Amino acid sequence: MKLFAFGLLLMSSAVFAQPGTRIIGGYNCGEGNRPYQAALVYGRKGNWNIYCGGSLVHPCWVLSAAHCKPKLGMKVCLGKQNLKKVESTEQCLNIAEVKQHPNYTRRNNNKDFMLLRLRPCAKLNNAVKTIPLPSKCPGDNVPCTVSGWGTIRTPQAKLPDILQCADVSTVPQQTCNKAYRGAITSFMMCAGVPQGGTDSCQGDSGGPLVCDGKVEGVVSWGTFICAQKGNPGVYAKVCCVVPWIKDTISKQGKC
Repeated sequence: MKLFAFGLLLMSSAVFAQPGTRIIGGYNCGEGNRPYQAALVYGRKGNWNIYCGGSLVHPCWVLSAAHCKPKLGMKVCLGKQNLKKVESTEQCLNIAEVKQHPNYTRRNNNKDFMLLRLRPCAKLNNAVKTIPLPSKCPGDNVPCTVSGWGTIRTPQAKLPDILQCADVSTVPQQTCNKAYRGAITSFMMCAGVPQGGTDSCQGDSGGPLVCDGKVEGVVSWGTFICAQKGNPGVYAKVCCVVPWIKDTISKQGKC
């Protein structure tokens, strides 16, 4: 299994993939359409390099994937569309605290959740907004959208400057588990399209799967060659950890 963050490889296998790269078979999201989208970046202003994605769930907190644990000096950018330009809407903030899910298991990427506390907190406006957490788990075949700056080509990587979106649907748990030979736990879910060709990929890790205006999934892992028919993307299932998210934010302080 490979995770979708650049440079991470959990197990060598012809079947499984890497945590989060770029959107395959997607389209430009459009300015201001994903105000909750976060980018974990390194480099310099006006020429950021993507590491992983995330979702702003509180002005001071971003939800991402545990396998995306940031390195020293990384920042979280909000209000971005083009990573290679300085934009008037952007807020690139420091990471004050990293909270991986206490039961995250790197071996099988179970409970692949992480919260990042921002310093300073984000200033909410038209370009930067929080996204609600789910109140229940999603059903089967629900239309959703995944977004990120991950690779738009597979298996060779080609990273876009502009935030990409792709339309997918939730996949029944049994179908998902069969596709991945029993590797899907109750804290994971799948989303994709039946014919393949549309998927999250390397670099998209940690980014949001949004269904009905709520963040239902965190881009986690999939096949090495993304967007294959019969191998939907695998997401950490947010509805399973809403109490942990709320508890962490509450206990650690809001700012």
